[in-house]
Amino acid sequence: MKKILMAVFALVVAATVASAGVAINWNVGWGAYTHDAPNVTGGTDNLLGTYSAIWQLIYAGADDTIDPIPSHEVPVAGGVNGDYVYGDDIVWGQREINVGGGAAGDGTTWSDWMLWSSGGTNYEDPAWTTAGFVYQRVFETQVFGTLTAGDYYYETGLVALNTAWAPPAGAQNFILDTPSAGFQASTPIYAIPEPATMSLLGLGALAMVLRRRRS
Repeated sequence: MKKILMAVFALVVAATVASAGVAINWNVGWGAYTHDAPNVTGGTDNLLGTYSAIWQLIYAGADDTIDPIPSHEVPVAGGVNGDYVYGDDIVWGQREINVGGGAAGDGTTWSDWMLWSSGGTNYEDPAWTTAGFVYQRVFETQVFGTLTAGDYYYETGLVALNTAWAPPAGAQNFILDTPSAGFQASTPIYAIPEPATMSLLGLGALAMVLRRRRS
């Protein structure tokens, strides 16, 4: 009897291990708008009509937290963990799409609204067993494949991973926006100071120099 129970237990464990994994379909529901678009439901101001995009699927790390981009710098390729992420966050998948849409770095193709045209949109890891969260981040880039001062980005909230996936089951859907409203990159990275701000900074520096000379 004891051997039978042990055998059943082993089968249960094996089945559990075999069914562990993650598969995420990361996609767009409505469309991508420029940072200055007046609304996100109209038919103009599509992001890839003017800008390029860096589009990421990011694992939030062991702390289950989105580690923010430092406000005092332009994110560098590599960051801390690579691909413009910080803390213990890790990029699981990345697409770089040029102005006008077309092919991305992962073999998919997209319209100038960042709507899917062809290719597989799943990120899959059949061996993943750790519970956690993922999120998406989209950079609106002035230069293809590179972030510069004054670029903007959009960031989703956290979505809990389904770690019970096993092929050929369908992937967990993670749509970037809603089916009836798009998204826009509206958070600036290292905003370039306006001329007036630069003038004030210059006057402040001059005042400090004069004060030191007098003392």
